[in-house]
Amino acid sequence: MEIFKLQSLNLSDAEQLTALSVQLGYGNDFNLLFERTKKIIETADNCVFVAKSGDKIVGWIHGFIALRIETPLFVEIAGLVVSQDFRKQHIGKNLINAVKEWSISVGIYKVRLRCNVIRTESHKFYKNLGFEQNKQQMVFEMDI
Repeated sequence: MEIFKLQSLNLSDAEQLTALSVQLGYGNDFNLLFERTKKIIETADNCVFVAKSGDKIVGWIHGFIALRIETPLFVEIAGLVVSQDFRKQHIGKNLINAVKEWSISVGIYKVRLRCNVIRTESHKFYKNLGFEQNKQQMVFEMDI
């Protein structure tokens, strides 16, 4: 299993990212995901790493530099998924390590993530990697 920083995006990669996003529980329009992901990988304050088994993407992670008025800079993991067929092989841990290394390379020494309260197995995974829960939140949104 190899971990790569995504530097460009082709249609096959985008199809695989879309399929993995569905496993996370997010329905995605392929064209919108393709355009968003292209913008993300072209932006210096974002990173996307993929885990590949041969030519197949079996996991991905997206991190970004979070710029807030009230807190020092940190890198937030915006999304992480490993194919259900490839779990329990340290792929998630390796993807997180890739984001941690990227964070250090840009001079930021704190990584955060958010996780849905219903993903209890994910909570255990993150705690086993050394993450500590520091608060609970509610997320509000509005279509405009």
